[in-house]
Amino acid sequence: MTKKSFTPPCGSGCAATQMELFPSAVAAPAAPEASAEFDFDAHDVVIVGDSGGKDSGAAVHEVCTRADSAGQLHKVRVLHCDLGTTERGHLVEWPGALEVARAHAEQYGVPFAVRRSKRWGSLWARIRDHGNWPGHFARFCTSDTKTAVGRDYVGEVGAELRLGRPVRAGYAMGMRAEESKARAKKPTLERHRMSGKGTLRAVTTWLPVHQLTTEQVWELHRENGIAHHEAYDQGMRRLSCRACPLAHTDDLVRSAQLNPELFHEYAAAEADMGHQFKKSISLREIIERARS
Repeated sequence: MTKKSFTPPCGSGCAATQMELFPSAVAAPAAPEASAEFDFDAHDVVIVGDSGGKDSGAAVHEVCTRADSAGQLHKVRVLHCDLGTTERGHLVEWPGALEVARAHAEQYGVPFAVRRSKRWGSLWARIRDHGNWPGHFARFCTSDTKTAVGRDYVGEVGAELRLGRPVRAGYAMGMRAEESKARAKKPTLERHRMSGKGTLRAVTTWLPVHQLTTEQVWELHRENGIAHHEAYDQGMRRLSCRACPLAHTDDLVRSAQLNPELFHEYAAAEADMGHQFKKSISLREIIERARS
């Protein structure tokens, strides 16, 4: 495995309260013990979901390093879920996030895949069809454009492997306990809900960086030359959608300063749909704060 040299961003200065962006896990049978180690031998493939963010980079490093030590690096693949563009052609996610995710895969010499929802052309199309914004109790943004995409990719890999039985996949994500109370309660290993009845696929969720602090994540980046997105150097504390209703207001204000055209398009949609972007603050107010 090779390393690339990147100038590290702020370390502990980027640490802050983070918001829950993924749907809560549903009840699943026979979940592995939270303290158990991931068993590479028990899985046909290990897919790492990579958004291009710092935690994704750390997760790719942890998965690939452990897989390499176990002689199982050939099982690892990195998946980036492309969220598409708005009606005016603005990327929903940060420009360059895909390239950073690709760099993570290339650093460790594992296959990289980009997939988008087969039903929705973009997250923006899903939001407009729904007529309202995603929220803590309506996380269709993740379920429809990430979880469903990951499920389809697991099936795609299973068909490619021609196993003659349901594929057994590990699905690694960069969720960390420090980010929120909800994430702190998540087990490191559990049966993923995309397994369904298990007749098509059996998927194990793996959170390889769950117990790491923000500073430890940046330390991994510095020590291993892991690529990071420039948005962190510009004051962003996390890398999700450029305009995410679940993000901290301070991050939204900074993002509005960096992405004014996108936020104006979102503000127009907010007025058209008649639903405020975030319960505590509207996009119009966010834009006003950004200007001041």
